Amino acid sequence: MTDRSPAILIADDEESIRFVLQRALQREGYMVDTAVNGRDALDKLQQRSYDLLLLDLQMEPVGGMELFQTIRELDKNIVVIILTAHGSMDSAIEALRLGAFDYLLKPAPPELIRSRVSEALAEQRKQRQRRHLQQQIEILRQTLAELDAEDTNGVASPPPVDDRFLQSGGLLIDQHRQTAALRGRVLNLTTTEFNLLTCLVRCAPEPVSPQELLQCAAGYEAPLPEARELVKWHIHQLRRKIEENPSRPQHIKTVRYKGYLWSA
Repeated sequence: MTDRSPAILIADDEESIRFVLQRALQREGYMVDTAVNGRDALDKLQQRSYDLLLLDLQMEPVGGMELFQTIRELDKNIVVIILTAHGSMDSAIEALRLGAFDYLLKPAPPELIRSRVSEALAEQRKQRQRRHLQQQIEILRQTLAELDAEDTNGVASPPPVDDRFLQSGGLLIDQHRQTAALRGRVLNLTTTEFNLLTCLVRCAPEPVSPQELLQCAAGYEAPLPEARELVKWHIHQLRRKIEENPSRPQHIKTVRYKGYLWSA
């Protein structure tokens, strides 16, 4: 997951349309490139990754539909919205069959384009989150299977700090795969959040100071005021993902003048 602005490529051989759409989408905060024909679009798509493509079907020397089929081989996740001035039922069906998000007739008003682009990117984010969660769930399933196999074979577990797995109440941490699950729910943690959580669980029930947490999670030292502010923000984000009521945390507790502690 990334916080960068979505990148959009507009492939259309009409300069006026490229100009209007580029200005309209840049006002929404998107990073926008343009291509003057299909060959130009293909070159740009091979040079960098885009989140969404606005594609005109009638272009030379590489037509839009031919380009669309090639794009699907290059990048299965890019969202495509078709623009055409000479639409037909056959071309619409073919575009949707290939996975186009929408099929719009030109001249489509900029307001409609902005709306459909926003909806397409929102759907793309959902799909990415779904794939990410599915990967985490599979990792957790494999981890639990390995734990069950160890129990079945009667392998004694080493001390928690040295073990691959940390378990505290309903929390299970796989230090090797850097995944964590709380009561069977996979937590979608950043690397810093994962390191913070691991450090808290290792030290529980003792509190951990902001400076120790910063060293553990980010690998560097800082004066106490700076460490306190940096860790405070990450703890806030971590509580949002773990606590049922982040304003009244039950697991990640603040210990005045000392820091934070993990409570199962």
